[in-house]
Amino acid sequence: MSRTRLAGLALVVAALLAGCANIPEQSSPQAVPNGGGNPPGPNTSPDDDADPLTLVRGFVGAAGNPEVAKGYLTPEAREAWQADAPPTIIDETFVTAPLPIQDRRAQGQEQPNEFTVVLTVTKVGRLGSDRAFVPAFGSEEYRVQVRRDNASAPWRIQTPPEPVLISLPDFTASYQQVRVYFFDPEFRVIVPDLRYVLAQPGGVPDRVVRLLLDGPSDTLVNAVKTAIEDGAELRTNAVADTDGALVVNLTKLGDLTPDERDLIAAQIVLTLRDVTQSRIRLMVDGQALVPGHGDWRPSDVPSYDAVAKPNADLPGMFTNTATGRVHSLRNGDPVAGPAGNGDLRVTSAAQSFDGSSIAVVHEVPTGARLRIGPIGQPLAEVDLEASTLTRPTWLFGTPTAASNEVWTVQNGVDVFRVVRTGTGTWSPSKVNAGVLREFGTITDLRLSRDGVRMAAVANGQVVVATVVRARDSVTIQSPRTLQGTRVKDVVGVDWRSQDTVVVATAQTGQLVLNLSVDGFDVKPYTSQNLGTPVSAIAAAPDRDVVVTDRVGMWTSSDTNQVWQLQPQHQIPGARPFYPG
Repeated sequence: MSRTRLAGLALVVAALLAGCANIPEQSSPQAVPNGGGNPPGPNTSPDDDADPLTLVRGFVGAAGNPEVAKGYLTPEAREAWQADAPPTIIDETFVTAPLPIQDRRAQGQEQPNEFTVVLTVTKVGRLGSDRAFVPAFGSEEYRVQVRRDNASAPWRIQTPPEPVLISLPDFTASYQQVRVYFFDPEFRVIVPDLRYVLAQPGGVPDRVVRLLLDGPSDTLVNAVKTAIEDGAELRTNAVADTDGALVVNLTKLGDLTPDERDLIAAQIVLTLRDVTQSRIRLMVDGQALVPGHGDWRPSDVPSYDAVAKPNADLPGMFTNTATGRVHSLRNGDPVAGPAGNGDLRVTSAAQSFDGSSIAVVHEVPTGARLRIGPIGQPLAEVDLEASTLTRPTWLFGTPTAASNEVWTVQNGVDVFRVVRTGTGTWSPSKVNAGVLREFGTITDLRLSRDGVRMAAVANGQVVVATVVRARDSVTIQSPRTLQGTRVKDVVGVDWRSQDTVVVATAQTGQLVLNLSVDGFDVKPYTSQNLGTPVSAIAAAPDRDVVVTDRVGMWTSSDTNQVWQLQPQHQIPGARPFYPG
């Protein structure tokens, strides 16, 4: 609906103030930025002189403060309105318009003290019942009924839109993103689960602990584990004691081993890390959760994410697609063995977490092949024929066991995991990834470094999904496109952290972007210094992002940092990669 036809709204407003009997047969809707232009303050009531269109705009603008929003409703609607229901998040520009006259007549709405406002919004996403963000796209129309007791009484909303609607800026101001922590299926690495809770009124720590006790979000429910027994509860609210410590007093935990107590402590302390600076007093039925350790700080928790981070001594590598050789990012020297000596024409590669092994995709007359083995030694060919294979990606290893699983995509469609057998060979098996087919041809796939998620480039968009492991199979579940209307023409993706990916695109002005794993946050890196096209990207925890443009490789440590030439920048076709 055109923003150039706003003048007609003035006629509508004037008619509404004079009485509904004089409402025009037609009028132009109004696009309203920032939740209505001037949303009410945190303690303001609606203007009693507001016309229905203004009232509805103000109601949407007040959604971040439910107590204020209730003031826009009739007494009956106020009683029925579920203010604490998970909201649907909409774009800051939305449209309010009178119900067309023919529809009013068809519905018998010719009463002077009743009015229907047509509210048209563009959806950004919603919060599920688990308080996790779910992307949503497209427009939605709501018919909001407004009434007043008599011609001199104020208008109030009789039937508010369902679900609760909140504009993106108001959601950002009113809700706090938190990380709730669980474990991978074998309790080897901690896994963050992004959620959103109301920042006001107080009590955020209590709300976050209750989310932890409720278990993982819907998308992760089959992919992660918790050390906290189902049915566990807070014995009392999680609040500060007189000495300033935040008391988390649990009950119904059952019999616990010492290891289970340590795991529970880690989940709670890490989950509360971003929402309180206080010491955390962990208790079960009034006694210390871990005997002899009453109060906790994050520094008391072992590093459960260490195995998901590449060895700090490994600088990373890059593939020179012009020569088919793999080189070190530290000094540009070719790596030892067939990956770097020219015996194979390598198109992409991946180094294991511990740095000892490498997986390479190389050209053959019939297409592409995957080889895996120790760096500097002959590489075993995997029995996986393909015309194309995406760059490999490794599952993490442990301090006592080297990485033994590599993923790739065959011919843009079938996802394979290649596992080291007991005899030292590598055996491919197809992943149950049929849910990815609807997203299109896959040109890049990266396993998250905790092994719980995967990110892919499919038909130029970013798709994130969950990896669910059973005894004899691996299944991809809950795929979603991240920022599908904004992030397009993607050429590469990698994991910046366990809950953040970076992407390289062919979009002018946003060549590199940082995305939260749920798709809520999107932050572009500066494009200063970069040239088009950007053809490759690499990222890892605590490492600079590396991209390749038409000149060569560039690095950046943050979204607001100017890109710097990587020392080995003179390779225009380079494909950089960090271990993993």
